[in-house]
Amino acid sequence: MTLLPVPAASVGISARSTCSGIPITIGAAAVAGSAYSWSPAAGLSSSTVANPIVTLINTGAAPTTTTYTLTETNASGCQATNTVAVTVNPAVTAGTISASQTVCSGTAPAPFTGTTGVGSGPNTYTYQWESSPDNSTWTAIAGATDPGYAPGPVNAATYYRRQATATCGTAYSNVVAVQLQPLLVSGVALATPPAQCAGTAFTFAPSPTNAGAAPTYRWFVNGVLAATSPTFSSTTLRDGDQVQVELSPTVGFCASGPATATVTISLTPVAQPAVTMTLQTTLPVCAGVPVTFSLDKATNPGPSPQYQWQVDGKDVAGATTPVFTSSTLRDGQTVTLLLRAATVCGPVTAAASGVRVSISPVVHVVAGPDKTIMEGDQVELEGQADGNYPVTWSPLAGLTFGNNPLRPTASPVITTTYTLSAGTGSCADSSPVTVTVTPRVRIPTAISPNGDGHDDTWEIDNIGSYSGNHVLVFNRWGSKIFEASGYSHAAEWNGTIGGQPAPLALIITSLRSATARRIVAL
Repeated sequence: MTLLPVPAASVGISARSTCSGIPITIGAAAVAGSAYSWSPAAGLSSSTVANPIVTLINTGAAPTTTTYTLTETNASGCQATNTVAVTVNPAVTAGTISASQTVCSGTAPAPFTGTTGVGSGPNTYTYQWESSPDNSTWTAIAGATDPGYAPGPVNAATYYRRQATATCGTAYSNVVAVQLQPLLVSGVALATPPAQCAGTAFTFAPSPTNAGAAPTYRWFVNGVLAATSPTFSSTTLRDGDQVQVELSPTVGFCASGPATATVTISLTPVAQPAVTMTLQTTLPVCAGVPVTFSLDKATNPGPSPQYQWQVDGKDVAGATTPVFTSSTLRDGQTVTLLLRAATVCGPVTAAASGVRVSISPVVHVVAGPDKTIMEGDQVELEGQADGNYPVTWSPLAGLTFGNNPLRPTASPVITTTYTLSAGTGSCADSSPVTVTVTPRVRIPTAISPNGDGHDDTWEIDNIGSYSGNHVLVFNRWGSKIFEASGYSHAAEWNGTIGGQPAPLALIITSLRSATARRIVAL
């Protein structure tokens, strides 16, 4: 048996790597007399040479590996195989950044963002941001090695790009520009509205300039903040009010601010009506007595004025004429007259100053029955009233008051007529009561009937005030020595008994005896 030589099928390095689109040579030098065959043939410059050139494209984000198998057949017809693994790394993709911006001088643009290359292992990406003043000369920005970048404030036009570096090389992103917006002067205009009637709506719409897409507003009325909306409307403005709008430019818009505009409000002139009234009844007025009020003067009433009387702010039904009469008013109520006049701006109402009504109650008093007292005595008067109200007595001489003013104690020294009074004016009432004072009877203890004109008779003081008196005189032994009815000065006892002069001693004894011996019946 003859053994034939086995080919080496040499492939050189069995694992190779390259970048997408970058050719490499695989295999080894050819052996004379041998034939070669590679499988698969994709990417090979030739599949029948010992060391073909491999060119592969990787469009993905991760490395790809293709394994090629070499079959070598020598001159003796013997064969051998071997393999080579070719790894193709993706090409470097810089990604894109966004976006170009226009900013105000001295302000920072928005941070730059964008897509990035994706790799791992030997194809991991690193980044470096660069800037240029002219889009030609580029300078690496210190510390700017992240996928994104936030520039600081800029004062000149500046260009930016991002460098991406990986195993397969370096690539640059698109270029973005930061341009400067010149500072504008913002402004606002506000049209002066035509004169309107009071109470109608004034609406204001400002006209901004150089303020950007979304300016903000503040509205003031006479210096007081009233609204923060783009427009302003009000129905409470008065003649001469100052309405001001303050505009602030859109945030980030390159314009100075704020800007203001002011207009003055004019109301349509209206002749304001006025009304006064007169109370025709003199106060105070008694309850139930008619009280009349009437229109005194009306200013600017218009062609067809309307009237309405009110009591305590409430309309009185049917009281719509210039004169108002009522007999049901109560004390303390207020009567007012309203005038409704037609004007160019519609009806206007004017009110007269209210009149406060004083209504007095009708009183009724009774002084009580007449009284009779003995001189020096006292008696309680029995006054009565139909309500709890102040009362007075006159005269006050001889009266003493306690807790009840209707029942004073009377102790006059002479017969007196007292009057009980209450109320005022036509509402008043009064009633008299007489206290008759009768003098006390004074009985003398002696007489001297000697004809000298002094105490010749038994003169009993004040007995004449008692027309129905009856006098009897007894001696000490109980014998009646004198009797008379209607004893008076004209018929006084003269010390006689049976028409004959009584002994002096008897008279003295009789008059000085016990009281029981001297009887005066009144």
